[in-house]
Amino acid sequence: MKTFAKSLLAGGMLLAAGAVNAATINIGISYDASAESNFQSLLKTPYVTEDFNNLGVQGTGAASYAGGGQAGQQLSWVDSSPTFNTNVGTFTLVDAGQTFTHADLAADDGDNLKIESDATGEFSRDVLGADGERDFWLDSNDAKKVTWDFTSGGVVGTNYDAFGFYVADPSDVAAQLTLHFSDGTYSDALTIPFAQANGSVGYVTVKSDMSIVGGTLTFDNSASNDGWGIDDVTVGKLPEPGTLLLMGLGLLGLGAARRRAAK
Repeated sequence: MKTFAKSLLAGGMLLAAGAVNAATINIGISYDASAESNFQSLLKTPYVTEDFNNLGVQGTGAASYAGGGQAGQQLSWVDSSPTFNTNVGTFTLVDAGQTFTHADLAADDGDNLKIESDATGEFSRDVLGADGERDFWLDSNDAKKVTWDFTSGGVVGTNYDAFGFYVADPSDVAAQLTLHFSDGTYSDALTIPFAQANGSVGYVTVKSDMSIVGGTLTFDNSASNDGWGIDDVTVGKLPEPGTLLLMGLGLLGLGAARRRAAK
């Protein structure tokens, strides 16, 4: 589980807006430090987790500028590519945000996603890499729109219906980050409004009563100068409704037995 290096936001600093059928797909965010373990405890095993630590060879590689930390933000990175294929699906930059040039860079690289580490930046998203330089995360590079589709990677051919991930530093620079998930028939959305604290970390979960394979999560940012990073993505399957019902009946039975014993 990620180390929360900065204070977590308290309360409901979010707006959830259900679209077509909110009862079918539900998106939520928690700022509780145990949110990841709580989510994973709901899943059937095995489930798939992507920590991005084995990525770094799909794109153009590290920038020539050897900056690090705050001094090197947007000037150094582990890897750079418009698309990253992972074991939980494919992430693609659709609409770039800021573009930038630097004398030490061969070309503008504002239209690529990044794999970052604590050593390269981005400042305030490095909370995701608090475990060390080899702890990578996927960075939006201030993109306005990024898609994550579940038609490739480790999710192929598996009837997964839930996923969760850490998101760091969204909506702190005059932007709102809206997450739209659609499986092609039903959809739901979650908006993280502007005025989040610098370096905030939340854990996003999406749960569906249908397979998410073939679905798409869209990260829609309202401004071109506000980015985010994600890490420790888990994709899995929730217990069947019948199993949950039996568990509930079992708990009710235990409660009734205790009441009888108390008499």
